[in-house]
Amino acid sequence: MPSLWSACCALLLSLGLCRARPRSALLILADDGGFEIGAYNNSAIVTPHLDALARRSLVFRNAFTSVSSCSPSRASLLTGLPQHQNGMYGLHQDLHHFSSFDKVRSLPLLLRQAGVRTGIIGKKHVGPEAVFPFDFAYTEENGSVLQVGRNITRMKLLVRKFLQTQDEGRPFFLYVAFHDPHRCGHSQPQYGAFCEKFGNGESGMGRIPDWTPQTYDPQDVLVPYFVPDTPAARADLAAQYTTIGRMDQGGRVLGAQQPLPRGWRRDLGLGLCRDPAAPGLGPLCAPEAGCRLGTCSQPQELAWGSPGEAYAELGGGGGQFPLWP
Repeated sequence: MPSLWSACCALLLSLGLCRARPRSALLILADDGGFEIGAYNNSAIVTPHLDALARRSLVFRNAFTSVSSCSPSRASLLTGLPQHQNGMYGLHQDLHHFSSFDKVRSLPLLLRQAGVRTGIIGKKHVGPEAVFPFDFAYTEENGSVLQVGRNITRMKLLVRKFLQTQDEGRPFFLYVAFHDPHRCGHSQPQYGAFCEKFGNGESGMGRIPDWTPQTYDPQDVLVPYFVPDTPAARADLAAQYTTIGRMDQGGRVLGAQQPLPRGWRRDLGLGLCRDPAAPGLGPLCAPEAGCRLGTCSQPQELAWGSPGEAYAELGGGGGQFPLWP
């Protein structure tokens, strides 16, 4: 299946399924992320942990997706097929109820057949289960998406649980899908437009122990040229920056796991992607605001921190994807 292989080759190479010593992979997905990190020259936001990852990665600046929508882009990422081939034409849950075709062979399905243990923590938003099976799953399908996708302390503990139950010597693929920085005013308005108040310690908001909230003055944000520069847009961006900061700090706590499988630092590939539907932009997103993709492997340390100008497309759906061993 050449189209599926072309989409998943980077991850499969990371796993090293054809080598005597298999590697594991951790894929971290942002929900509606964009250029709002320091690594993409945004000087108004503080994202030290994402920037540190980028400095140890080759960050591609010319990778694109065929669809700017949540479930279709996630299905493309996990199948290597654009939405008209995988069947996920629209959003999966609620009234939309779109699903991939029953005979699609997804990445978690193929990895399971190859003996790789698979796990997902956070927002799944694809189906059916038979097409996207994970051995270890904590998602909106069996819990609160706020807890598994925004509560970085809860996510840390779930990652630890996955690693502690991992058989030594068996490769794994762990997919951690943040719900940050997606809007939430339509579903949980009490937490703010982007759930920027969720877990901030204020009355009624709860507290996420591993998060130190960062707030931003709307006057200080960088408004993309394709977004009207209005007070409402600036207020949205300021709230979004706060939730991106929570995800950034989540990257720090996810990387501080103990105990870990023996040799994990040598044998683990780490990727960061975004579901390519920037908030407030949807399908009107400018081409250069589409997804970016970057890869790096251990023998290529001289490329760390440099931008990749090669044009790439990840099976119709992708995102910024630094791969870090």
